[in-house]
Amino acid sequence: MRSPKVSAAIDDPAGEDDATGEPAALTTVDRYYLAWREYQSELGEEPRAEQLSAYLASKKGMNGRGGKPVSPSTLRRYLLPFRVYKVWAQQRVSNETPSLDAIVQECAAHGITAQHNKPLTTDYIADQAVDFERRWQALIRHHAQSQQ
Repeated sequence: MRSPKVSAAIDDPAGEDDATGEPAALTTVDRYYLAWREYQSELGEEPRAEQLSAYLASKKGMNGRGGKPVSPSTLRRYLLPFRVYKVWAQQRVSNETPSLDAIVQECAAHGITAQHNKPLTTDYIADQAVDFERRWQALIRHHAQSQQ
């Protein structure tokens, strides 16, 4: 007997949905990423966490607990991975397995650093790679569906 479906945490890796066999949809964090990119396209600069929170609430109708805007402290934890993913995705366009060294070098060239301005490491990128690939696939599906 199967137990009832439980709502998965937003950081869970997305696979296939057990009930339908369909690829999983965008996660909440993927939607934050899309809004982060859209903000940059519209306003020409990367949003701070407080700006992204306001943007999500006003432009996307995305709120956090209790219907209040998503907490900037929640969003802050995603800003570095979003920056790194953007570089990773640019490499992924032409290479199914982007070079970790190339990503680290590109991040350094763009001033993307870890906490306390320490350089990013290949280990950090490697730790993110599974989620980056999952996001890549989810965004491709999302883009294809939105074009239909």
